[in-house]
Amino acid sequence: MSEHSSPFDRRARPRISVAIELKLHAPDHHYMLMSRTIDLSTSGAFVRTNRPLPVGAIVTVAFNRGTDRNPLMLEAEVVRSGTADGGRQRGIAVQFRDLTEMDESLLADLIERTTG
Repeated sequence: MSEHSSPFDRRARPRISVAIELKLHAPDHHYMLMSRTIDLSTSGAFVRTNRPLPVGAIVTVAFNRGTDRNPLMLEAEVVRSGTADGGRQRGIAVQFRDLTEMDESLLADLIERTTG
């Protein structure tokens, strides 16, 4: 590990570049956002936003799973605020918290269906 590595750099699972619609809600910060992921894994995501939240903020992420399904609701913590893709896209990185096996399975299925 390099001296500049952060826990966020040592992701548990690889991220896939995929744009999935979501709603992000941070009630402690009076924040509601409709956006898309820039990248996603079963452990976290980078979400496009021009209005960053502070590191440590707890958020609820609701992924749109199609017209027939309820959204997939996950609790997450903001672990980084900044840019992705070499600085072209601003956003926040979130790490999902307390996922059940069912949550992970539904999230993996969502990624698979979106990336084909």
